[in-house]
Amino acid sequence: MKQKKFFALILFGSILGNVFSTFSTVEAYRDLSPSSSIYPAVQNLINRGVLEDGAFFRADTPVPAQMFWEVLLRDAGFDPHSATFDTPLPPNIRDSDPIAQFLREAGRRGFINLEEDFDKEAILSRAEAVELFVTTKGILPPRTVSNVFLRKTSGVPPREPEYLKFFEAAYASHVLEDLDINPVRPHDTLTRRDLVRWIYNYETKGEKISTLNPRGAQAFSQNARTRRPTNDKDTSPSPTQNAPAVIRIQTLDSGALTEVREVGQGLQIPDGRIVEEVFRRLANEYRFPEDLTEEKKREMVNAGIAAMVRKMGDKYSSYIEPANAQDFQDELNGQYEGIGAYVEMNAKEEFMITSPITGSPAEKAGVMPGDIVTQVDGYDISGESVTDIIHRIKGPAGTQVTLTISRGEESLEITITRGEIEVPSITLKWERDIPVIGLHKFTKETKDDLEKILIEEVLPKNPRGMVFDLRNNPGGFLTSAVEVGELFLKEGDVIFSVDYSDRTQDFKSSQKGLLYGRRNIVFLQNKGSASASEILTGMVQDYNIGPIIGETSVGKGTVQNVSPMSNGATLKLTIAKWLTPKSRWIQSGEKEEDHGVKPDIEVVSPTPKQKQEGVDPQLDVAVQYVLTH
Repeated sequence: MKQKKFFALILFGSILGNVFSTFSTVEAYRDLSPSSSIYPAVQNLINRGVLEDGAFFRADTPVPAQMFWEVLLRDAGFDPHSATFDTPLPPNIRDSDPIAQFLREAGRRGFINLEEDFDKEAILSRAEAVELFVTTKGILPPRTVSNVFLRKTSGVPPREPEYLKFFEAAYASHVLEDLDINPVRPHDTLTRRDLVRWIYNYETKGEKISTLNPRGAQAFSQNARTRRPTNDKDTSPSPTQNAPAVIRIQTLDSGALTEVREVGQGLQIPDGRIVEEVFRRLANEYRFPEDLTEEKKREMVNAGIAAMVRKMGDKYSSYIEPANAQDFQDELNGQYEGIGAYVEMNAKEEFMITSPITGSPAEKAGVMPGDIVTQVDGYDISGESVTDIIHRIKGPAGTQVTLTISRGEESLEITITRGEIEVPSITLKWERDIPVIGLHKFTKETKDDLEKILIEEVLPKNPRGMVFDLRNNPGGFLTSAVEVGELFLKEGDVIFSVDYSDRTQDFKSSQKGLLYGRRNIVFLQNKGSASASEILTGMVQDYNIGPIIGETSVGKGTVQNVSPMSNGATLKLTIAKWLTPKSRWIQSGEKEEDHGVKPDIEVVSPTPKQKQEGVDPQLDVAVQYVLTH
C-alpha cells in the first residue's frame, strides 16, 4: 500500500557533505543525464524534498549508515525540525551532530539500539539494507521463503539464509526488481543507485505484500490463533470470546488481499471484535449497501480512530484524518489562509480560541483568548469535531466569516475578513528607547533570528533594559525553546526537564548565553501564551531572571509527538510532561484555572476598544518597569 508523504519538505544539509552539496544546474546532478535509468528516481526524491540537487551524485558509491538513516527517515516523512519529543542518543553521538535527531527517531521506532555506539561511516550490505527497508516500511516478512520466490532467484546457498525472507517481502512489495534477486548478492555493499531506486519503486508502485505464495499470508494468520467461523452472518459467541481481543488487520488494495496480520499479542484491546462485527453487519444487513463505497468505509474508519483518540480525554492528543493532514502541516509551518487563530476543545467540549495570531484578521477584528465559538455563519457547531469546525471557519483570503462568540456572560457576533496567514517568528519595535522583542512562535529559525536582532540592532545601542513579549505565543518546537532558553543561562543550568513514563531527562544549557547576567529584562505573557513559551517563562521565574507581567498563561505542560501514519493521516500524541528547573508542573491540579505560569505583576489584557485606540496597558507597565529599575 503506497504511503502518502507530507513531512519530507526539508532538504539535505551538511551531513552528506559534497555528495549532495547545493549547486544550481539544469539537470539534477552533472553526472546524471535524463537518459540515466535512475534519473526519474533521483528527480522524484528531489521534488519530494528527500534529496537536494547538487553537483555530483556518484551513483555507484557505497551508502554509509548515517546517509542511509537520513534518507530513509526523510522518505518516511520525518522532519528533524518538526520533532517535539526527545529520546536518548547513542553514547558516541552528541546533540549537535546533524544525524542526532534522525538517530533519536530510529531509536524511538525501535530500528536501532540506542545503548550502543553508532558507526556513522559503516557501510551497509544489501542484505542489511533490505531487512531495514522492509522493517521500516512495516512490511511483514513470510515465516518461510516460498518456492515461487526461490524459482525466480539465483545465487542462494543450499541452506536458505534468514535474510532471504526479507528479500522475498521486498520483491513481492515491488521494492526489489528481477536484477536484485537474480542473483541475490546479499553481501555486496549497498550503493546510492540501489537506495534511490528502491525508494522510488516503493513510492510509485509499492504494496505491502509478504510473499509470492498466494496462500502464504492467510496461512500465517490462521496459524496464529484459532480460526473463526467462515459464515459472515454467524454472530454466536466464540469459545475464545472472553480471551484478550485480537483484531485481524487486512490491508486491501484494488480489492486484493495484500496483508493479513495479527494484533493482540501483548496488546489487549477491549471489545476489539466489535469493530469486525459492526462492519460485518453493515455489509450484510444495511438497507443501502451501495452507499458504503470503499471511500466511505475508509472515512468511517478514520472517524472512528479520531473519536477513539479524542475519548482519551487529552485535548492535546488528536488524530488528523488524511484529508486534513496537509492543512495541519500548513498550519504547523505557519502559512495558510483563514482568520489566524489557535484553537482547541476545552474540558466542556466547547470550541475555544486559545489565542489569535499577532497581526492576524482575528486579532484585528477583536477575537480574544478564551472566546467560545458557538456558531459559524449562523450554523450551530455543537457536537462537531475540531477539524470540521476549522474547515467551516477557514477559507480563501478576502472572503468573510461571521463567528458567534460567547465571552463570559456576553454573546456577540464578529465578522472577520479572511487573509493569508504567515506568522512571524520575531519582531522588534522600540517604545521610549526600550526594545520590545516579540517572540510570536518557536520555530527552527527563532534562535538564529533572535541572536541576529540582539547582536545587530539591540545590544549595540546599550538599552536600559528590554521587554520580551510572548503574548499569544502558542509555542512550537522544544528544540527551539531550549535554544532560546540558553541565551539567558550559563553552561550547565537546567532549562527544563521532560518527564516520560519511564524516565526523566534534563535539558541543560550547553554554553554561556548572550544575555546571561543582564538585568532589567521583563517578560510579557497573557492567556494565549502556551507550551514552549511557558517553558521559557517557567525557567525565567525559577531563575528570577526578570518579572513576568500580564496574565496567567494557558497551562500546557505536556509534550506531543507528531507522527505521519501509513494512510496519510497524522497522529499528534502526548508522550511526556515537562517540568520547570525547580520541577514544577504547570498543568497540575484538577481545575484548569489553577494551571499555567502565574505572572509576578498581574495586568489584564487590553479590551477590544483599547486595542482599536492603540492602548496597551500591559506593555505600558512593562516599559515603565524597565525605565524605573
